Amino acid sequence: MSDFLDAMRTYPDLLRVCGVLGSMLYICGFALVQTGRICGNGPIYSCNQLTAASLVLCSLVGAFNLGAFLIQVGFLTFGTIGLARRLRLRRMRQYHNGTGVIRSLSNAPRALGLQGDWPMISDWEMRQRAPANDTQAPPYLGDAAPAP
Repeated sequence: MSDFLDAMRTYPDLLRVCGVLGSMLYICGFALVQTGRICGNGPIYSCNQLTAASLVLCSLVGAFNLGAFLIQVGFLTFGTIGLARRLRLRRMRQYHNGTGVIRSLSNAPRALGLQGDWPMISDWEMRQRAPANDTQAPPYLGDAAPAP
């Protein structure tokens, strides 16, 4: 293991590129979630975060930082748990509309299409609107409510 780490340290420019790419993936993923282009509960976002954490973790071989290391290990651990959980729920068909799970394009209605140049793949547009009189709206449950 020590030989592998020493071999990685011989390419400091490559380690820097990994760190920059990882940080760009973090920022791009966050921007896509905030603009409603992808869903933060979907597998695409989880895979993006796992890739970004792996790249930043590789860059720490050249210049170790304990705080950054712990953050990346946390992202990798909980991202893997979340992704496995989402994929298991998808396989068991226990996810519902409104839960934030990205629907596959094969099952999407034809109206999904393109919004500008971006495919519309989040459920942000289907959220329940708040009433105009400033009262609280009940949470959107879609098909998630159990049948009586």
